[in-house]
Amino acid sequence: MVERIARFISLLFHPLWIPTLLFAIVFRYTPSLATPINQESMPRMLLVIFALTGIIPVITLALMRLPYFIMIVRLWARQLSNGIGGTRALLELRPQIAMVRRQSVIQSFSMSTRSERVAPFFVITAFYIAVCVMLSRRIGWDSFFMVAMVTITGISLLVSLITLYYKISVHSVAISSVVGFLMAVLMLRAEPELLYPLCGCITVAGAVMSSRLYLNAHTPSQVGWGCWLGFAVSFMVAWLYL
Repeated sequence: MVERIARFISLLFHPLWIPTLLFAIVFRYTPSLATPINQESMPRMLLVIFALTGIIPVITLALMRLPYFIMIVRLWARQLSNGIGGTRALLELRPQIAMVRRQSVIQSFSMSTRSERVAPFFVITAFYIAVCVMLSRRIGWDSFFMVAMVTITGISLLVSLITLYYKISVHSVAISSVVGFLMAVLMLRAEPELLYPLCGCITVAGAVMSSRLYLNAHTPSQVGWGCWLGFAVSFMVAWLYL
């Protein structure tokens, strides 16, 4: 039961959903920071953010895993052509499936090993860069919205580079960056409306990091470094901009 809850929390607050969470809070509680986006356009913009930073990257990861499934189907079809079907075919294919899986760029959607995270992280970072360039042509570079997007992209690049050598917790990085942004805004702009969302995000951050530890997805140091990286970068950028 506890493991299911931990997995649910990890999925609900997956790093790909965090940009949408951040901008949803900003649009709801401090819409002045979203200038030049007006309030009528905010729901549409939130959907655009969700699609560009969440849905499309998920589809991209699925496509990166597609060759693995194609190879499995081919092996299974070969077994069927030899008159071996059903469960027996799958059982006999287990060694070959394991070998194909080890050779895949992404061995599982959880990306439990450091090596299989490198390529997807850089692909997502490149996509985030393209999103920043595209949005800047409509919004400009000098708004808090674009500063936040560029910061998210920069953090994604840092995480990708770090992952070349160290398996840092991306869940911790992502949720802690939201805490860093909101805390800086609350301290500098005295926005009392942000107090409750900030407390909620701190609680969520604790739950997310505890879940990653419970699932043995990361060590305490990987979770701790992720927390400090996400919080420090986002807090510093927001503090300097505001």
